[in-house]
Amino acid sequence: MTADPYPGYAWLREHDPVCPVDNPHGPGRTWLVTRYDDVRACLADRRLSSGAPVNPDPHPPGLSNLDDPEHARLRRLIASAFTPAAVSRLRDRIARTCAHTVESFAGRGHADLVAEYTRELPVAVVHDLLGIPKAERAPAADVLDMWYRGKFQQPRDKVKLAEVLDYVRSMAAYKRSHPGDDLPTRLIESGALTEDELEVMVMTLIGAGHITTIQFLGTTILRLLGDPGQRAALLGGDIDWSQAINELLRIDPPDHVAEYRYAGEDMTIGDARVGKGDMVLLSLAAANHDPNRFPDPDALDLTRDARPHLALGHGPHACLGSHLVKLETEIAITTLFGRLPDLTLDIPSGEVDWGYAPTFRGPLALPVTFTPSGAENLVSAGGREGT
Repeated sequence: MTADPYPGYAWLREHDPVCPVDNPHGPGRTWLVTRYDDVRACLADRRLSSGAPVNPDPHPPGLSNLDDPEHARLRRLIASAFTPAAVSRLRDRIARTCAHTVESFAGRGHADLVAEYTRELPVAVVHDLLGIPKAERAPAADVLDMWYRGKFQQPRDKVKLAEVLDYVRSMAAYKRSHPGDDLPTRLIESGALTEDELEVMVMTLIGAGHITTIQFLGTTILRLLGDPGQRAALLGGDIDWSQAINELLRIDPPDHVAEYRYAGEDMTIGDARVGKGDMVLLSLAAANHDPNRFPDPDALDLTRDARPHLALGHGPHACLGSHLVKLETEIAITTLFGRLPDLTLDIPSGEVDWGYAPTFRGPLALPVTFTPSGAENLVSAGGREGT
């Protein structure tokens, strides 16, 4: 992933909006869709399946790779844990985690915010949601590495995928033997899931719950470091947090491409004839920068009404954890800049290394400097209600 893929997306939207591309998983036709209207329509089109015609992996698919009615049944079982009311009850816990994490490097005067902040927080929050104590978790860096090596290894390495499954099974087994006031325990006690389905849920929550947020926190911090005026207005309460986060999601979606879709029948997308079984890649990032939907799309404007952006999807597979992502981001940003107001990026923004995986975009490192400060200056940061 290049540092600035948006000029390429603009060319495709203008000249080849449904473009044939190399298949990331081998032979077969693949199409990349880049215009907003086409992408949004495809996300809700049930002729496009979320499940591969043949699943080569040694584990059951996650929620994002299932179609209805099975997808809808499993999604309903966990939906209550991600309502705005349920997520808001996590505010104090997330605030404590953010404050503790910032405090671990606040006295030093320098840090890598990816390694020490944006990568630690989402893994901690998701494992808290699962009711997994810190002693039972793999370190955040290991969890992240495990998921990326397993999911994005090319060609798919079944040994590394099995490593992911082993971790998921260990977390599910822990919850079976250590019930608590948490989502997995409620699912187990309901009797509504098979063992494989419980593992699907744990895999979905750990995988989707941290990868997206890590990328988004990193790009958001970078954007705000580069725009002190809008940052001050946001932190000073002059801009609504919910509105600002929607704009930040629009301009830098963490998932540049939605989970792969497969045509269940011959169909037309734009002016292209897509054949049954063809893979369809829906570019959320290109759609979010479509000037026919968002005027001046490459400019960050935290006062813009960026709805309905597609950063968190649309249709049956729209991100179930959208409220959690937004709350984590609000608290993480408020805590970080409230605690360390003179944060300065330690390298030119043009030298930031982008990467992780073909469909994800986020900084690999964010070296910063700041005035060291002791615990006596710790602010109480939890943001405001409303996300």
